[in-house]
Amino acid sequence: MKRHWHKKPLLIRGAVPAFALAKQIGEPLGSPISPEELLKIAGSDLVEARLIQAKPWSITHGPFKKKSIPSLDSPDWTLLLQSMEAQHPAAAKVLAWFRFIPDARLDDLMISIAGPGGGVGPHFDSYDVFLIQMSGRRKWRISEQSDLTLNPDLPLKILQDFKVEQEWDLEPGDMLYLPPHIAHEGIALDAGCQTWSVGFRAQSFKEMLQEGLWRLAESLEDIPGLEQHFADPKQQATSSAEQLPEELIQQVAQKLQGLKLDQVETFLPGIAAYLSEPKPQAYFDGSINIQSLEEFKRLLEKQVLIPHPQTRLIAIGKTIYCNGENMTAGQTASTARAWYTLAAHKQLIDRSGKIGLDNSLFEAFKAGWLNFK
Repeated sequence: MKRHWHKKPLLIRGAVPAFALAKQIGEPLGSPISPEELLKIAGSDLVEARLIQAKPWSITHGPFKKKSIPSLDSPDWTLLLQSMEAQHPAAAKVLAWFRFIPDARLDDLMISIAGPGGGVGPHFDSYDVFLIQMSGRRKWRISEQSDLTLNPDLPLKILQDFKVEQEWDLEPGDMLYLPPHIAHEGIALDAGCQTWSVGFRAQSFKEMLQEGLWRLAESLEDIPGLEQHFADPKQQATSSAEQLPEELIQQVAQKLQGLKLDQVETFLPGIAAYLSEPKPQAYFDGSINIQSLEEFKRLLEKQVLIPHPQTRLIAIGKTIYCNGENMTAGQTASTARAWYTLAAHKQLIDRSGKIGLDNSLFEAFKAGWLNFK
């Protein structure tokens, strides 16, 4: 993080040591998700899937029938599957490796599977990404060029003039980190080449402030004092009627100061709520087997409660936001502590039975935001 994050690329050979260890004992590992499983997932309407063909370039959006996807040994195609952490426990596990970076920055895990020569062309991303080779080999070529002009005649965002500065062939277990705006191109060297991409997001300040202000404006509904109407008994006769009254300016300034709208802490709850919102494509299937609080509490004393893979948990101190909602407001101290444990460790078990029955954990569970492991 000190030397490379958001600064310069980093190639890590053997980042997943299990591949090299398995090779040493003569039992080579494959990807934890087979090609057959990936092709089946590509047929789901709950997954954002794209099929990219080269020579000539084209892009098709899923869901896909299996027969519409080329065979593994066919050349020059790539299948991209977004948010795979919600589709397979292995992808969720890999995503958990990257919690040395704040959760608020995490986007998702994308898997690409390709035939020989498959790729998406030379391009750049506006976010940090870790590229993990999970099956087959992929050649990566990168450039720190300043010219990031795109070719306007292609259906994909492909660089018009890509000048290769470095290149490597990545084997299973190798990983390449790229900061934003590094030009790069990955070319599959083997049939069924799998690359797992862990991407990170970076919203614009405009977007964060707009979302924070919108939520802040909503919270003003709960302040009775703001229902008072402006009054100006001290207003004097004026010869500049077109000017906004100084009395109004002063009174509004006093209200703003009282609401602490000049302090960043006032905006942070809205920003945290926004950053904790799940992706638009996220799907939560609420529990239909456990309906009573008592049954939920009994299970919580025996089993591990975990967030759904697409649930986002963001903390400001001890206040926890889950999928856009403040889950600790108005809760007991034990429930608030439970939410903090979930946010910090991604799991919770209440062996002591101290968490009360009437709490937001059960509501989140019923919504499908939390599940038992």
